[in-house]
Amino acid sequence: MTEEKELDKLLELANFYFLNSKFEEAEIEFCKVLEKYPKCWQAYCGLGLIYEERQDFVKAKQMYDKTLEIDKENKVAKEHISKITGIDNEQ
Repeated sequence: MTEEKELDKLLELANFYFLNSKFEEAEIEFCKVLEKYPKCWQAYCGLGLIYEERQDFVKAKQMYDKTLEIDKENKVAKEHISKITGIDNEQ
């Protein structure tokens, strides 16, 4: 299996859990993705959404910041940072 296909499968499982409100399982899967693919912005963004759902806004912002380090124009991360901080992050 190619790395891209493997990454897609791992993200698919993590997203499945997330979409079914199984946040603990989703968190585990997103962390597995990052162990193998530390530059995967989708996993950081997913973790940000999970932490935000738990109202752990410090951790959520850290994950969105990591997302933006990798994908500087990521609209989801920018929007959620603005929501958390009350500061418009659009430049």
